[in-house]
Amino acid sequence: MHESAASTATVQLAAVASTALQPILARPEGSGTLLGVSDHAAWLSVHGDVIVLSDRAAVRLPNTVELAVDEIGRWIDSYDAVSVGDGVISVGTLTAVARRWFNPRPTLSTCTVDDLRDGMEVLRGIVGEPADHGLADALAFGNTEAILSIASGLLGMGIGLTPEGDDLLAGALAAHILLAEAIGRELDYVDDLIQPLTDLAGARTTDFSSALLVHALHGRVSTPIADLLHALTGRGPQIPAIHRLLAVGHTSGAALAAGLLVGGSAITLENAS
Repeated sequence: MHESAASTATVQLAAVASTALQPILARPEGSGTLLGVSDHAAWLSVHGDVIVLSDRAAVRLPNTVELAVDEIGRWIDSYDAVSVGDGVISVGTLTAVARRWFNPRPTLSTCTVDDLRDGMEVLRGIVGEPADHGLADALAFGNTEAILSIASGLLGMGIGLTPEGDDLLAGALAAHILLAEAIGRELDYVDDLIQPLTDLAGARTTDFSSALLVHALHGRVSTPIADLLHALTGRGPQIPAIHRLLAVGHTSGAALAAGLLVGGSAITLENAS
């Protein structure tokens, strides 16, 4: 047990939680499972979903409950019991109470396809041309069969909590969904993807990565992704936002940035046809 956890009585702290987690946190109190813990975050499995309990140094993910502490890992041991419900998360000696909320689904500014194409070129100039496995074309024409086939090859490709193939796929889907809205385009096929892609991810990758992919399908993203999407649609400088995303994790930032390029470029492909 960490020294701080061993010597400290139960501590209750106010938290900022994702609105995506409201249905889970609103349930009556029930048990969960601690999937893992690092210096700045802990991953909890609850009711078949994943919650990230993090400190202010961690990247704010679409399924985050954030506490204003440093090094949250000092408060949590790998064998600690977990309970979630009634607006409260308890892990070992630490109790987080949801007091404020943030929306992980950004509302982007309206932009033109030409503006978006220009932004994609800036992004491409920094991250290079991604190997998209045909995903851009499949997204551009709403080919759900092709999207699922490509996803089956990408999911689980790489190592870590979020393999590189998963990150590329999640970034592409979220960017395509959100940027399509920014240019006023409706994507009727997305609803048909949600369940089969959720099932596919559940069978082929980690619980944590699968949860993030499902959030991406609903346009819910991490703060660095949201910041870059805002920049691509005219709100904020693009180059600093690109580098902030690239700095995420060991491989995740680069794979997510590549995914955003694939998803955004698919919109320009569709509008060029």
